[in-house]
Amino acid sequence: MLGTSIVLLALGLALHRRLVCAGLFLRLEQQREPPFVVHYAERTVTSRPFAFTGGRGVLYTPDGERAPPGLVLAHGMHELGITDPRMTGFARALAGAGFAVLTPEVPGLARYRITHDDVEVIARSARALAAELGEERVSVFGISFGGGLALRAACEPATRGAIARVIALGAHHDAVRVTDFYWGEAARGPDREVADVAPHPYGRTSVWMSLFGQKHRDNFSEDERTRARTELARHRAELERASPSTCPEPVTVPVHLVHGTHDRVVPYTETLWNARQLAARTRVETLISPAIVHAEYAPPSWQDRLALVEFIVDALY
Repeated sequence: MLGTSIVLLALGLALHRRLVCAGLFLRLEQQREPPFVVHYAERTVTSRPFAFTGGRGVLYTPDGERAPPGLVLAHGMHELGITDPRMTGFARALAGAGFAVLTPEVPGLARYRITHDDVEVIARSARALAAELGEERVSVFGISFGGGLALRAACEPATRGAIARVIALGAHHDAVRVTDFYWGEAARGPDREVADVAPHPYGRTSVWMSLFGQKHRDNFSEDERTRARTELARHRAELERASPSTCPEPVTVPVHLVHGTHDRVVPYTETLWNARQLAARTRVETLISPAIVHAEYAPPSWQDRLALVEFIVDALY
């Protein structure tokens, strides 16, 4: 009887977690009449400003949850940073699923720059959230270039101590290779796979903003392309230091990599590179899915939807 009860409890918990994650993604679809599962076990959420040494952010906590697991949610390259409605919506959805979610301001990415300083910001935010919750370590969920910076934070002795696992959505492996992709180089994986996608105009305009501090239309002249490539060459060392490709030590915590098949901002081949490098020393789970565009959820087929739910359940729990 006891054995049967334990089995039923385990099955009930497994189903509960899948319903919670399914509800999270269904909420992101913003359906007019969302199904019941969207509200299944969803908690009301409280948010407040959260300051930590060398940074600040917003902490989202589920009401009535005494000991919620901690999760740092690091944003990607966008001037709105943690105020981006997509970011606040995802943070609230995760908190509603029972997590204490800290969204730290990542200053460089908000200025369209990929810098090692932000690696340290993400690491400090993890330490601060762990201390706030009375835990030794917390998970870090990085989006786009925030995912690559989170992986970099997990591989340096000075910054990785408070990181229990990394979930990276659309992360870069080598920022130099990604910027080369924006200016015409093919996106190739470690086994010479080629991502059959054209670079999104957002990539080039973001690079131009980071280099010259000016917004630019997408139709770059050949002289402007040459100017951008020349300036990028001067920043090569900085981009490499903010990339998982040059990690000084292996990542040893579990890593979950998820990437959109048709991502035009950071091609999915970057996740293939990350997976190849990580697999030698740690447990890494990888999903390349048409369910995701870049850092956005795109309603897929039911098969792709279920595969994504299964992946996120394993990553979060």
